[in-house]
Amino acid sequence: MSDAMEALALKAAISACASFAAMLVDFFWLLRDEVTFVWPNVRRRRLYAIVHIIERYVGLVGQGFNVFVSLRIASLLPTPPIYCRIWFVYQAISIQILLSSMEFTLIHRIYALFERNCSILSVLVLFCTLQLLSLGASAWLAIPNTEHSETCFVVKPNINTIYFGTTTMATHLVMFFMIFWRGVELPIEWSCSAFGRVVLRDSALSPLIISILTGVLVLCNTGVIQTSLNGNIIYYWLFCAMWISLGRTIVNHSKVEQLMAARGSRLSTEIDVGETSSSISESSTSKHAAVDLTSTSQVQIALEMSKARNPSTRNSLEGNGTSSFAVVKDREESPSSGSSDGEEIDPYLASAPV
Repeated sequence: MSDAMEALALKAAISACASFAAMLVDFFWLLRDEVTFVWPNVRRRRLYAIVHIIERYVGLVGQGFNVFVSLRIASLLPTPPIYCRIWFVYQAISIQILLSSMEFTLIHRIYALFERNCSILSVLVLFCTLQLLSLGASAWLAIPNTEHSETCFVVKPNINTIYFGTTTMATHLVMFFMIFWRGVELPIEWSCSAFGRVVLRDSALSPLIISILTGVLVLCNTGVIQTSLNGNIIYYWLFCAMWISLGRTIVNHSKVEQLMAARGSRLSTEIDVGETSSSISESSTSKHAAVDLTSTSQVQIALEMSKARNPSTRNSLEGNGTSSFAVVKDREESPSSGSSDGEEIDPYLASAPV
């Protein structure tokens, strides 16, 4: 290996160590919240909590192994070609496992935000399936033809990885667009609530970051960006970004869910890490009710009431139809002037049967 290649391998090893350090900082940063809010759900056998624990600890060990390999590459120790291919296959499998976990989490959340819309679910499943197939195609074509040194350092980017990069970027951009679109449509009170902020922030940032990293990967592999480090550092940071995003998405969701439940607000998580059809903070003084109105494909009527304080007025409005929704806003009332049965009105659900 030449001196220039040796310097590049050392830079790649430093980058791998930096990504591992970022993961360790995030791990200890969230450890207290994880023990408090996620571990109890593991004992209850909640799927999202089990996924988080497996991803959190196995992923940390996996990145430690990645650092070990990068340091071995930088140390100029020769490696048989078959071991290099095994290393590349391991990279593809580990990235896909993290991607699948991240996409599974985001699909559940988007599905809940769109009130269990089967069309939205079908589109997301289709994109994720194409992404999975594209990774298989990229690995099949790229791994046997990747140019690398005797230490497994990738010498030249392989353009065949473009299939994985483009489909992954497209899938997560679609997710980001859906979350952003839904966030604009939702009542501002819900979006600004503690739970709404966590849902929209974590759900939007995760696919956006993954899209940016895979976009850089595509630009490097197509020669738009000329760099010798691309194939040797993108993997470590993509691994790190997905690991941190998935962990924070689940921990933050569990934390806000249980804190709101402790304050008496009702929060349903029947759809793991995604269900948002529940009341917002009990401290809110403005109450909102979603009712169905006659419509075919979109919301045609949006009603605002400032003086509808008795149930009979609401009932007359709810009798107008059963297909879309509008937000009916009550005038701010004192905490003692709630509904007759004391039940908090759901500010989010827009398709409850009338």
